[in-house]
Amino acid sequence: ASAELLNGLHEIDVAQLPESQQLDYLRALSLVFIRLGAPDDATRQKFVDKLDPLYPSKSHKVNQELCQMLVFLQSPTVVEKTIGLLKEPSGVVEEDLGAVLSRNAGYGGAIKAMLANQPDKPRVAYALALREAKVGWTIESRKAYFEFLDQAKQWSGGNSYRKFIQNIDDEAFLNATELERLAIEAGGARKPFQMPELPKPAGPGKEWTLDEVRALAAEGLKKGRNFENGQKMFAATRCVLCHRFGGDGGATGPDLTQLAGRFNLEALTEAIMAPSKVISDQYRAHLIAMEDGTVVTGRIVSETPLIYTVVTDPEDSTKVVDLHRSKVEEMKPAPQSLMPAGLLKPLNETEVLDLLAYLLSRGNPGDAMFRK
Repeated sequence: ASAELLNGLHEIDVAQLPESQQLDYLRALSLVFIRLGAPDDATRQKFVDKLDPLYPSKSHKVNQELCQMLVFLQSPTVVEKTIGLLKEPSGVVEEDLGAVLSRNAGYGGAIKAMLANQPDKPRVAYALALREAKVGWTIESRKAYFEFLDQAKQWSGGNSYRKFIQNIDDEAFLNATELERLAIEAGGARKPFQMPELPKPAGPGKEWTLDEVRALAAEGLKKGRNFENGQKMFAATRCVLCHRFGGDGGATGPDLTQLAGRFNLEALTEAIMAPSKVISDQYRAHLIAMEDGTVVTGRIVSETPLIYTVVTDPEDSTKVVDLHRSKVEEMKPAPQSLMPAGLLKPLNETEVLDLLAYLLSRGNPGDAMFRK
């Protein structure tokens, strides 16, 4: 029965329907997928092929429904098409309020200014739908998307509106790849994470060795750890400036929230104590020798046929240089990790254990390691 229903919907010539019936069709299709769940790949592709040519249409209402549907169906073109819509004002205004103001010159200038700076609702709806898109992104389209959200934050919509836009921003940023996140911040399209003030460890620290840390953790992580203190040590050791954990942190290094799924204790301690022993190509810095004799060290976050964009400070994604490829004489991988060694040096035993437990917890304060 479900196959017959989907086949029947697929046979309808949507392009020939008036706007109201196109909206009815798209909403009905949404309900079908809600009830039946995500379609198989063949069905998904059939509906992508059917709906892609209709987007964008001349109707903003239809476009909003099409955008949501095509994002759900993982259309490879919906991102670029929607970015095009975000770049141009929709022309939709609150006509009723505008008419009242035009007939009543006595209203204050502040009200008129607010009307002139009101949110562009169709474009906000497109941005809301696009936050969940998984395919079709490029570094440039990511930048354009966050630049639009930055513009949308300036519109007059009240405190709840600003929180709404910020939530879209946060969800879309988490949905981006780690390299895209870094390029977004490096390109100035989104403000990077800023820690108000880094806390200081109690200490006293020591010159920890890898064997000492592993021996300490072998028994010390079974119970009795402190989640809040581990979170504090994540900041005190400056990890938070480069790494996200549980939604907060910098973007120059990998997101560590799910680190426990990739690293056991042995691998984690080695990565902290000897970061240059194994360096992922994804996070490796390069030494770039220029024809004028200068050498730039940093991580390449985006490139065009003409330009390399390089982040030169792992703790600050806004420290960026654009290098002309024609002026690069030599480029080779840096032998040292961007992550410094000795991060545990200022910490005492309790602080080392709480930090390790925090990193292995996946952000869960209810983990067995934190039981008394």
